[in-house]
Amino acid sequence: MAHMCICPACGKKFNRDLVQAVKVGARRYGHAACYPENKDLVPLAIKEEDKDLTALKDYIDKKYGEKANWPLINKQIKDYQTKGFTLSGILKSLVWFYDIKGNSVANSNGGIGICEYCYQDAYNYYYSLFVAQSQNENKDFKSILNKVKEIIIPVPKVREEKRMFKLQDDEVDE
Repeated sequence: MAHMCICPACGKKFNRDLVQAVKVGARRYGHAACYPENKDLVPLAIKEEDKDLTALKDYIDKKYGEKANWPLINKQIKDYQTKGFTLSGILKSLVWFYDIKGNSVANSNGGIGICEYCYQDAYNYYYSLFVAQSQNENKDFKSILNKVKEIIIPVPKVREEKRMFKLQDDEVDE
């Protein structure tokens, strides 16, 4: 979820979740670069969890559109976090279920309840990708390509039919 603000010093719009910001007033935020002299203003730290939560909510918003039931989704996210699910894991399970497996959002009823059932399968999928990448990381594929032999198969020739005998209909004498 984006928190768009207008810096009182420079007048430019910015997202306080993505840009380092300082609290200027009760409900005002400004760029940290615009207020370097004010040491009493506390910069707002961008937490890694906030980035994951924003990425998850942006994906849900893009995928579900107006079908998203945000009170239900927020409750499900909190419940999944108490069960030990991570925000990036929830996002990856949704990506795996909808984008990779090709399932539809139509049966979701506006929530992300499918995460509970596909979380482990998505984990196994992404873990196997990680293992494959780490095993192939230091391999030299050019030496393998030099060992490959190229075999050229000639195009088959068309054979003519050989007849054992001639039929009378083949040659008609007039």
